Amino acid sequence: MRLMNRRFAAGAMVVLMLFLAVLLAPVSGAGGTDPSSLGKLWVYTREDNEATFWKLAWSPDGKYVAATFFDNTLVVLNADDGTVEQEFNFNPEDPYRCDGFAPEGTRPLRCVAFSPKSDLLACAGDDLKVRVINTTTWETELTLAGHTGSVLCLDFSPNGRFLASGSGTDKVIPQNDGENLTRIWDMDKGRQYRVLEGHADGVLGVRWSHGGDRIATCSDDRTVRVWSFPGCEQLLNMTGHTSGVLDLDWTEDDSNLITGSRDYKIKMWDTKTGKTLATWDDNNCVRSVDVHPTAELAATSGVDLTLKIRDLGTGSELKIIKDGIDAHAMVMNSRWSPDGTRLVSGLGKSHQVIMYAFGAQSGQEGGMDVGRSTLSTVALLGVSIVFLAALFYPVMGRIRKRRG
Repeated sequence: MRLMNRRFAAGAMVVLMLFLAVLLAPVSGAGGTDPSSLGKLWVYTREDNEATFWKLAWSPDGKYVAATFFDNTLVVLNADDGTVEQEFNFNPEDPYRCDGFAPEGTRPLRCVAFSPKSDLLACAGDDLKVRVINTTTWETELTLAGHTGSVLCLDFSPNGRFLASGSGTDKVIPQNDGENLTRIWDMDKGRQYRVLEGHADGVLGVRWSHGGDRIATCSDDRTVRVWSFPGCEQLLNMTGHTSGVLDLDWTEDDSNLITGSRDYKIKMWDTKTGKTLATWDDNNCVRSVDVHPTAELAATSGVDLTLKIRDLGTGSELKIIKDGIDAHAMVMNSRWSPDGTRLVSGLGKSHQVIMYAFGAQSGQEGGMDVGRSTLSTVALLGVSIVFLAALFYPVMGRIRKRRG
């Protein structure tokens, strides 16, 4: 009897500890990054104008999110609550209407990037100018001119000394020349440093490697290219997508690139050999890809109106957020916060910016939850049941034997 009591107590304690682990740790993974716990923090909706949202960027200090719209407007939001900190409107010298996507008399503002110290904010678009704003005074500190094609993407080097701007003619609203190149600007001197030439169509994405020694570009010419820096020589020309490549990002160790394309595919590339390591299917054009800074996750979004959190190793969908479906709008851009605790996305024709955070909710509100926490809970419950059965089966056998 004492043996049975001791086994019962030990078994009960183990089961209790398992259930407490589940209850007290609702999110799992590195730094609490279980996709199932992602919940909505706030929504910013631009009410004064129906201009299409296009791209966004985080300030590296985590204070701000900047968003561009198709009416020359740049909005800087407080990352904590979504309130407007600053708003800029750059009126074009030669206004025109562009296919109904932008209000009459405006030009699309297409891209935005913060410097590594968060002290500068660059933006650009169809008026061909790259404007650099001082985030202390919120005044335009520098205007970089030279592009003859629409400026479609921007990225600062990790040390903040250089700014890359890719250009061309976007397929959504074809304007300006098919310049199809990336200009590298020296921010200390305020002038062009080098030009990366080779793409045969618009340069839609540019990302500096974390180590600062390489630059990756992707284009509507279906290729992904890697360039050396500061030498600016082409190292790789990667082919495999069957339609334009819309966005790209490096993994944290710079060993791989992830790309999203109009061909409904996401690809993972080896940045030493240029070989395709994996291909993941999506439901429509993938306009945005972004690798989580601390966990093996990637955020992907686009024309199927959803925001997906994927396992970076397998490409499997861990969570699907459907706010774009509810708003009838494409999820044009999605980016993780610098510390990896939040994820912001922008919806095109509903001109909204939505902030999510890990631990903000548990359950399925705002999306389909197929996350790790749900699976781990089921696994723990299963283990508990098996453990109890194994523990008490011999005890119950002895009791039946004594009664018999």
